[in-house]
Amino acid sequence: MSRVTYLDNAATTWPKPPEVARAMKWFVDRVGANPGRSGHRLSIEASRVVYRTRETLAELLGITDPLRIIFCANATHALNLALRGLLRPGSHVVATGLEHNSVVRPLRALEAEGVRLTIVECEPDGTLDPAAVTRALRPETALVVMTHASNVVGTILPVREVAAVAREHGALLLVDAAQSLGALPFTFA
Repeated sequence: MSRVTYLDNAATTWPKPPEVARAMKWFVDRVGANPGRSGHRLSIEASRVVYRTRETLAELLGITDPLRIIFCANATHALNLALRGLLRPGSHVVATGLEHNSVVRPLRALEAEGVRLTIVECEPDGTLDPAAVTRALRPETALVVMTHASNVVGTILPVREVAAVAREHGALLLVDAAQSLGALPFTFA
């Protein structure tokens, strides 16, 4: 058998961490029901598993209310849902030049529908200057979108600093943490 060195773990992990594989197998073998679909024992247990997962994620991310966590099919789906749910024609959005296609493509589609988009380019070394984000903001800026860690160049962006800038200007912040969650410290606190 040839040896495989798999380095695209940001796209999908392979092999799966043993803890994940065990948890998935346990659920499929022991529960296997849809949460919230019925009152039978397995459906109730599935609902418990989902809620415990919410609690675990809330603790990991510093979120006080586990019910504020939603689950989507994947990060692309979640980002599209957020962008399409938050932005309307006439909205202004600021994004960085390091965004993944799961952000860039819906932003370009929304731009064609009347959303105004400003891209803040990064420095030649791949870093992002929060002051550049500040300069891109307008009174009507509804949203700032940024990745936490670039899947292309590996840069870790200054989320805390950009969050402070967005908050100060009354804009929401959407962070794509698909590349970093579980690998780098990250909290919403």
